[in-house]
Amino acid sequence: MPRTGYTLFHLLFAALALTGARPACAQNHPAAAASTPAESAHQHPIRLNHLKRLDERLSKTPEQLRAQCRFVSDISTAPPPGIVALSFDDGPEPGQTELILAVLAKHKVPATFFMIGEKLRRHPDLVAKVQAEPTLLIGNHSWAHPNFHDIDAQAQRDDILKSEGAQPLQPSQPGQPTASTLFRYPYGNSSCESNALLHERGYRIVGWHVDSCDWAFDKDGEVDAKEALSCGVLSQYRKDFVGHVLSALRARKGGIVLMHEIHPNTLAQLDRLIEQIKAEGFRFVRVDDPALQASMR
Repeated sequence: MPRTGYTLFHLLFAALALTGARPACAQNHPAAAASTPAESAHQHPIRLNHLKRLDERLSKTPEQLRAQCRFVSDISTAPPPGIVALSFDDGPEPGQTELILAVLAKHKVPATFFMIGEKLRRHPDLVAKVQAEPTLLIGNHSWAHPNFHDIDAQAQRDDILKSEGAQPLQPSQPGQPTASTLFRYPYGNSSCESNALLHERGYRIVGWHVDSCDWAFDKDGEVDAKEALSCGVLSQYRKDFVGHVLSALRARKGGIVLMHEIHPNTLAQLDRLIEQIKAEGFRFVRVDDPALQASMR
């Protein structure tokens, strides 16, 4: 969509949010599970980050954003039609990683886990469970999950290099284990300096086509108007997490889906979400599928 149309649409939606209007929803869905400590610690910074991202997109031109390498994680190119790659950030998380693995195994669905280095070190048993499944892949999600827009270039470099030491070896070809060369930025926030370092070290940067916004849906399964605006949840899906993800996948004709291990909406709705994605006729792949290489940076 041209920038003028994008801005006008969001300004109109912002007016709705600021007035406190609450669009009606067609149906009710089960409430999300209770919040976890990891989720609670994550929600405040991610909310602030989404609002900052929205403000930057409205106040800067696409050319300015590209020159500053700010948001390479938002994949603007179309994905290959008909395929979906599920991805889970911020693990491993005791109790939740196992539940996600059980649902994936039930449906025989491949997926990718972008794990935080310091949590990898704390939970080697969970890492081993993911590695034991040949349809699953582990990617690098930094060492300590900093916001790369809030730290200087040296701190960004230090975090990336430290995270490399925690990455588990994984088979790329039979008998040839290798550390992951897939990296996803915390909060999706990138910089030119870190992009250059990652490419120099052989990484591909993995973003997403569809943001599930699992963090934004509250304990009652609803997202408020301002947060719906910040992460693109249409008004009719503000009480429908699965409907939001399906709507976005239909619009993009597939793609890489961003979710989190630590948010209850992912756990509570994952089984139904996978069933509905299958019913739409999509095929599941990992993010390293050859068809998705053009979507990486």
